[in-house]
Amino acid sequence: MVNVVTDMGLSVTFMGRNVTAMGRNVTNVGQQKKENKELKKHAATIHCSNTLSLLQRKISNALLYHAYQELMLKDEHEITVKQLCRLIGYQGNNHAAIKDALKSLISTIIEWNLIDDKTGNENWTASSIIASVSLEGPLCYYAYSPRMKQLLHTPSMFGKIDLVIQSKFRSSYGLALYENCIRYRGLPHTKWFDIELFKKLMGVPAGKYDVFRDFKRRVLDKAIDEVNTYSDLIIASEYVREGRKVVRVRFKLKERAKKTRLGSNKLLTEINEDDLKAQLHQDFGLSAEQIDQLLTEYDRKFVVDKIGVVIASKPYQEGRVENLAGYLFSAIKNNYQMPKSKAAKVVTLQDATFELELTELKRRVEDIRNDYQSYRENTIQQAIQSLKPKQKDKFMQQFYHFAEPVIQTILQLQRNKYSRENVLESPQLKALLRRYAVRELDLLSFISLEEFVSMQNEDRIAAWQKLKSYDPENLLLRVNE
Repeated sequence: MVNVVTDMGLSVTFMGRNVTAMGRNVTNVGQQKKENKELKKHAATIHCSNTLSLLQRKISNALLYHAYQELMLKDEHEITVKQLCRLIGYQGNNHAAIKDALKSLISTIIEWNLIDDKTGNENWTASSIIASVSLEGPLCYYAYSPRMKQLLHTPSMFGKIDLVIQSKFRSSYGLALYENCIRYRGLPHTKWFDIELFKKLMGVPAGKYDVFRDFKRRVLDKAIDEVNTYSDLIIASEYVREGRKVVRVRFKLKERAKKTRLGSNKLLTEINEDDLKAQLHQDFGLSAEQIDQLLTEYDRKFVVDKIGVVIASKPYQEGRVENLAGYLFSAIKNNYQMPKSKAAKVVTLQDATFELELTELKRRVEDIRNDYQSYRENTIQQAIQSLKPKQKDKFMQQFYHFAEPVIQTILQLQRNKYSRENVLESPQLKALLRRYAVRELDLLSFISLEEFVSMQNEDRIAAWQKLKSYDPENLLLRVNE
């Protein structure tokens, strides 16, 4: 049996989510009406310590979402296993895992304290998350205890959990952090959490990651990345220290900008001229005089069309456009057309803005990686040069012996360029020397790419984080050396 104790502050939550205003009932499987899959989860069930797995947490929220409309009307609720899997975004066929997760919800106890409005006394209550569950063929029957139903129904303090967003999370830590942040949506930041309590709210077992550095690297940083990658929030952590020890944490909150398409609510011919001018100035580098002349000579829709052509072009996609303004002028004057394979694609002003921003972010992140590579190369070179003469001679003799097969290949394939005297100038051999030095020189050390990024100025850090939120799988963000 798992005991869960809530942190009641200003809100009550369930399973890491606020349930004040619950989602809509989806009992009618055949219903085709598009629903907003938001669950209003009581703050007591959100801000609670727990060790629930990702699957258990998702199932708990999905069951409550499904039952909420009839929560106080029915003693038992039913849902098809297929529908439950769809709500949590579960793609597998391992229904045994679903069964195990349901059993764990029966053995997990939530404890909470509520103030009696009449007496002012604080009343303690406890209940399992669900009271009973039964799998009968394709159907799942489940029930809540009377006390739990009272807590979950029309809560005064809650957080809205989007089940579509929930389904994207890949770790229980990421989803737990999202739940504990969503309660404060609309505010600039969450409340301050005591660090030990916060670990419990994240589901970290007692005695694990006692050193904050380990907790931050293995739990918190990865959870923040998940929230910023998969959710509708952008968050950043802030800390309070006593001496060198971190004692409290809170999170700055920012709504993720929704990428809207102009074509969804207005015709291209109705594009705001001020927006277009700002786009031409900020992203294409045109002067005010050039913009005025351009929009005097050409229709706004035509200009926007050519922006789309530029964005979709192969030179732009491959980053080979050095003069973007000149390329746009050429596209307009020569009436460049969209490639046939992309002719049906509508490229709006927002789409063009996004693509331009993404290209700029990639360029800036690539600059960071180049600087990091230079830092590594310089550090390795300095380490070699700092060796005492005899040590250095011995090191280089060992390297030449190690690299002899590569040297022979270089001298054979590039004999007109390299000889024994200058073969070390070969980029291939330089790279091999660096790898050899990293392996053989015990005193050689350098900071990781992640640490290097954290030491950059605010603009560079922001570019790195923004690219990670837009395109988390981008190869430029890989941290393996």
